[in-house]
Amino acid sequence: MTVIKQDPRVVKTQTNLRRALVYLMQHEKLENISVQKITKTANITRGTFYLHYRDKQDFVEAAMNGIIDQLFEHVLEKGTPREVTDGKILQTMSVSETFSYIEKNADVFTVLLSGQQNRYFYQQLYNRLTEVITNYAKGLGTDLEEIDVPLRIQVAFITSALLGLIIRWLDGGLIYTPRYMTSSLEKMLNNFASSHLLIISFLDFQTHNGLEI
Repeated sequence: MTVIKQDPRVVKTQTNLRRALVYLMQHEKLENISVQKITKTANITRGTFYLHYRDKQDFVEAAMNGIIDQLFEHVLEKGTPREVTDGKILQTMSVSETFSYIEKNADVFTVLLSGQQNRYFYQQLYNRLTEVITNYAKGLGTDLEEIDVPLRIQVAFITSALLGLIIRWLDGGLIYTPRYMTSSLEKMLNNFASSHLLIISFLDFQTHNGLEI
């Protein structure tokens, strides 16, 4: 497969525009940020902006998808490949690198995952994580443990749990290290069904009268 190398000048322009967007979002709502403010902050002309994007919405979506692309490119590259049935190799996602990457780019992810200001970024991140986990699970084939729960529900649980944990970690000021977060998540998932995790007893799994399955 031929890898198309981007013009370094284009990459620099896109990077500066993304940084400008994040900076502005730290100070005002997205709907109040104009193309003029973005280009002025990025120190580029409006003409250059419109060479790459149709309008503000096109740019915002491209910028956020670019941030997500960079995240997954990094954490999937760092994951340890896993050999499954018939010698097939599946790529895993490094949880520790995920927390480390987000910590290093906390200003970006704090802004983009905060409150209801940017539902688009959360949804795209959720969709991408769902996609990579689903592809991995399907690749397991007969190695996938059956627990009588549809795959899409299992994936939704893991995706929501991981993103929810990341958001709370950011909201709490990153007081725990990436290593501690990785270890804690591993313990919780490994022991989720265990009676030793007493907080789970808060959830009543009994089927009550009148509730259809």
